[in-house]
Amino acid sequence: MAADDDGDLGPKHPAFAAHFRDPIYDEQADDFAPFGNDEGWDLVVLTARRADELDGSTTLAQIDPEWFGDEAEVVAALDDDDVDMVDVVIGAAFTLLRLTGQIDDFGRALVFRALDARDRVYGAQPQTERMRGDLLAFG
Repeated sequence: MAADDDGDLGPKHPAFAAHFRDPIYDEQADDFAPFGNDEGWDLVVLTARRADELDGSTTLAQIDPEWFGDEAEVVAALDDDDVDMVDVVIGAAFTLLRLTGQIDDFGRALVFRALDARDRVYGAQPQTERMRGDLLAFG
């Protein structure tokens, strides 16, 4: 297995591999890691199977149109601390980053909202702080 490929989680885009180096980005069993809960795991595994369809302009809506079809609905669910939506947004955002090395402005804003919602529901977690910090430092 190549150093930038984690099997089931799919390949890492070089920009992702260079910046998101913490072990939480490969963690498959930590509910607070991007891919350690059911929603995040399903998104990354299913999307990795069609990674050849993704490019530098792919958005969260293209990762999973069912969840992201109505932007206002997604924002409202995050504002209401819907834990499923929180996990989906975080999983989809990091799936997009992992596979394409980029995230659109709306997706970036959503993932910060989702991280804030996770803090409101569960209190501050080191994984959430790591993701937030890495996202802030990512171009």
